[in-house]
Amino acid sequence: MPRYEYSEGTANKFWEIELTGTKYACKWGRLGGSTSMSSKDCGDAAAAKKAYDKLIAEKVKKGYALVGGKAAGKGKPMATPAKASAPAAMRNAELEKAILANPDDPDPYLVYADWLQANGDARGELVVLQHAGKTKEANALLKKHGELFIGPFANKQPETFELEWFCGFIKSATIGWPMFTYDLEGEDGDEDDWGEICKKALTEFLKLPSAQFLQDLHLGCVPGEEEMNTSPFAAAINTVKPACLRVLTFDKTGDWDISSTEASLPDSKAIKGVHTLIIRGGNVSLGKLDLPELREFRVESGQLGAHNLKALATAKWPKIEKLEIWCGDPNYGATGGVKELAALFAGTGVPKLVHLGILNCPFADAAVEALIKSKLLRQLRTLDLRMGNLSDRGIDSMVAATDAFSHLDYLDVDDNALTEASKPKLEGLAKKTNWGTGDRARQSPARAVPRADDQNQRWNRYVSVGE
Repeated sequence: MPRYEYSEGTANKFWEIELTGTKYACKWGRLGGSTSMSSKDCGDAAAAKKAYDKLIAEKVKKGYALVGGKAAGKGKPMATPAKASAPAAMRNAELEKAILANPDDPDPYLVYADWLQANGDARGELVVLQHAGKTKEANALLKKHGELFIGPFANKQPETFELEWFCGFIKSATIGWPMFTYDLEGEDGDEDDWGEICKKALTEFLKLPSAQFLQDLHLGCVPGEEEMNTSPFAAAINTVKPACLRVLTFDKTGDWDISSTEASLPDSKAIKGVHTLIIRGGNVSLGKLDLPELREFRVESGQLGAHNLKALATAKWPKIEKLEIWCGDPNYGATGGVKELAALFAGTGVPKLVHLGILNCPFADAAVEALIKSKLLRQLRTLDLRMGNLSDRGIDSMVAATDAFSHLDYLDVDDNALTEASKPKLEGLAKKTNWGTGDRARQSPARAVPRADDQNQRWNRYVSVGE
């Protein structure tokens, strides 16, 4: 297998390629570091040879040279560069354990900083600078020792890559789309490989010593077989199981609309300490939701299935305070209704829930009628029914049961299929109500609620988000 190598500054990489009949296989990586492999079947030998030659020409153009040979087009032999690796970070399990016990307390970090500085590790200085609020000096140190602090991400970063530091370690990370169309060694990846590339990249990021106390992680999606999806990121989290993670969101999807994304969550055992969980996508897979520390959950979808509604309703969340469910449009695959939410309305498993949102709901009137009879309504302080097809009938049901809603601090029915006749009826229903742009008939005739004498035309009533 011909081997090519490249050396410039701190970048010391190799690349190998082998042609076998209709296929070619590539292997690459950093010298002294991890390696990656890929292969492709071109269908016939001529096409494979053409692709093989093209890839070699591209590498040579970038400065790679054949080991023990000559760089094409230059006629100059290239000596094999010495193997190089990023400086190793100093670790102290006992001091790290003290930080894990309370990652928001700066004192254990400062104790760690003393030990790091005594052992000549630059992170000790970073801890002190960031704790003192010396941002300029801290940023200069981060740049100087980039590979120590963020490994391969010092040289290769996705377009959306935002880090928030606290006392020498990454506290919050936002990694949205686009992430990578190449791997961390800088090798171009085929579109079919992007999911695996992104999984590997996030896994490596989460394993960084700098990320061991990561509390907030905000992710987007990557190209899948048919749609954008979050599964490579979920798989990376399943592998690493970040111990300090408290906030996890899958909502940094850029310009991709909900119907173009598939969203799946990591295994609940990998995120058992999470307090806030937000997921956005069309085809959502929630799985088992055993999250005893969860305080807030929001699922934004244009096509939530009945199985997901049931999973949400039957979950045991002893500490959850805020729950928002975007149901979606039956025309785009949303199924289920009040029946699937029965366990939730019974108030089982959510003793501390005070905010409930049933948004973008095609069965909003039925949901209101079920809530009126439920045990759950009595414990709520706020109720959010925005973006659905709540009609005047639903408002009339509320008015007929005023006492059931009067304890609410806030009731929101913005962006529903309501007529102006319902607006005055909302006054006094809760301590504060929001009608907003509730008169959708006035806002957009194409999404209007039918007139009272034409209620059989229910197909005219849309939820706000279907795609």
